[in-house]
Order: sequence, then structure tokens, then C-alpha cells
Amino acid sequence: MRYAVLSDIHSNLEALEAVLAAAAQAHVQQYLCLGDIIGYGADPVPCLKRMRELPATMIAGNHDWACIGKVEMSWFTRYARTALEWTRERLSFGDLAFLRTLRAKHEDKLFTLVHGTLRAPEKFDYLIEIAQALETALMAKTPLCFVGHTHLPVVIEVDHHQGQVRRVLNDAEQLQHVALDLQQAKYVINPGSVGQPRDGDPRASFAILDTDGPWLEMHRVSYDVATTQRKMRDAGLPPMLADRLAVGH
Repeated sequence: MRYAVLSDIHSNLEALEAVLAAAAQAHVQQYLCLGDIIGYGADPVPCLKRMRELPATMIAGNHDWACIGKVEMSWFTRYARTALEWTRERLSFGDLAFLRTLRAKHEDKLFTLVHGTLRAPEKFDYLIEIAQALETALMAKTPLCFVGHTHLPVVIEVDHHQGQVRRVLNDAEQLQHVALDLQQAKYVINPGSVGQPRDGDPRASFAILDTDGPWLEMHRVSYDVATTQRKMRDAGLPPMLADRLAVGH
């Protein structure tokens, strides 16, 4: 089975469509979405519609829950809060009902999905330290744990028996193809962000998991950044949110 793993789409329709086209070309069969479909960008409704059309397993991100009142707006920066308030005004009752179905965590036989960490999925903590990754890996009941939220692609491999981190892969070349040792190791994997990358590469980021390998590949896809920026500026969203897309930060 081939899965496309997406996170942090953030209402960026051009980036999402580019990723979905690349995933289709790679013969992906199922989709995993790690939350934050909306927020920041100018196309929350089309992005929600597009994701709901897919054979996808989806969980909530902090932006998704903020729009239904499950996360306080005060939690966000001024720019993010402005975008969320703009977003919420444009969502239909159907959109809000869908967002209410999204849970903070999903667990399958092979993988766990969580936006932040497993210590407190509903708090949406940023997984930014090796100690957090180790804790999340050891808490996971599955060999694979997919996380989002930081917008930074990374693979952390943990020895299943020793309970120690074996390696951290965050270089683009390292992430092109990662063989997965599911008998001896557990993995915490962040596919980066579809709609707002923050690793200095403005291209949309996502991962493909092949369970027959098993292996994982990180992919980067160019998209029409200028059109996305124009839409955001025309919508009156904070200029900084549009500007940052060109530099991937």
C-alpha cells in the first residue's frame, strides 16, 4: 500500500493541488493528513472540499480546532489569529461539522497520527527536541508515528529494544529514500508542510510511505506561489503570511 502523508496545508490550494498531482503520479492509494488543513491562507473552503473527496484518514491540528472553539484564539500569534478569524467567517455549517469530527489522534495497526506530541495530543505541543521525539516514539503502540505542526521534514529512528535514538534524518538528500526497519526500530516522521514550509525551501513538502518496502520518501513540489500570495493579499490577510511563502520560512 502506498500512502501520501500530508500536513499543514493551511488553506493553500495551489500547493495542495500540486501535491495531489504528484501523489497521483506516484500511484498513491490512500492519504494521511496530520491536521491544519485551514488557517493562514485564502482558500480554506476549497482545501476542505478537496481533502474530503480523497480516500483519507485525517486528524485535527490546532488551527482546525480553533475554528470550532476547541482551542482558544489567544493561543495564537496576532497574524495567525487574524487569519483564523477571517477563515471562520467563511466556513459553512457543513465545514464546521466536518471539523468537529476530527480527533487529536488516530491509531492504526501500523501507524499513529498526531499533530504535535503523544504526551498531550490535545495541547498541540511542538515536537522540536530529541527527547520529545524519543518519548513520543516510546509512547506509540505502533512502529510509525507521523507528526506535523513544526512544518519541518524529519525522520527520527529509535531502537525498539534499546529505547535509544539511532539517527535523525533532516537533510534533503538523506530524506530522498529511507529504508524502514520495522522489526528493530520505531519512527517519528514529520512530512513537512504542504502549504507553508519553514525549512528554507518554499516548495510544498509531503511524504510517501510504501508499506510493501517498507520505505519512506520525502518529496518537494513546486507550485504557483505568486497566485497564492495574490489571493492572500486580495483577501486582506496579513502581508507577512503571504511574503513568507516565497522564502519557505
